[in-house]
Amino acid sequence: MKRISVVGLSIVALFAMSALLATSASAKEKPKKLLTMKTAKGPLAAGAALTASSSNLKFVTSAGNLECSSNIIEGEAKTNNATKDTGPIKGEKSTGSETVEGKSGACKTTTPLGATLISVNNLPWSDTFTDKGGNEVKGKKVSFTSTFAGGIVCIFEASKVKSSFTIGGPVKITTANQVFKASKASNGACPKEGKLSGEFSVTSGGETVESELT
Repeated sequence: MKRISVVGLSIVALFAMSALLATSASAKEKPKKLLTMKTAKGPLAAGAALTASSSNLKFVTSAGNLECSSNIIEGEAKTNNATKDTGPIKGEKSTGSETVEGKSGACKTTTPLGATLISVNNLPWSDTFTDKGGNEVKGKKVSFTSTFAGGIVCIFEASKVKSSFTIGGPVKITTANQVFKASKASNGACPKEGKLSGEFSVTSGGETVESELT
């Protein structure tokens, strides 16, 4: 009888220890917070239009800088309220107040080649926002073409562009010194690489886009 009592107490102790460990593990596990993009009208639905705008985009090279007074990126929301919110980038337009061979909308530069017309390649690109405040744009190549007077063409590309963005309140995307390399198709007068920097605000349907963790 004494032996049975000892065994019984051991089983009770084992269950008590298991319950204690389970409680301890549960206390350490924090529920995951999800990233929600929203406007004053509520969370963004799949397919909602997104526009990212910058007025200080700069591309710094060894030959000088390319500076566009307006950069507009058009995309849409695909997933929302997740640890990674995603969507495609479908359009991009970088412009300035300069002209190149009679064509307006060129960006100014401090390079010997003068003002330049900018266009992008390989759209659509994928765009991802994470719950850690990271933003990443990827594609076959994230690429843009810079066309100067005299038909001089420079093509710069990167496998991805990483930025950061604010969580809590209006979304502001900050891109800092992202390296783009000149492709083999570029003119010999083109610099071999450049670094892209700028800040973007984000809207949807004319409303400011905000982010929060829920």
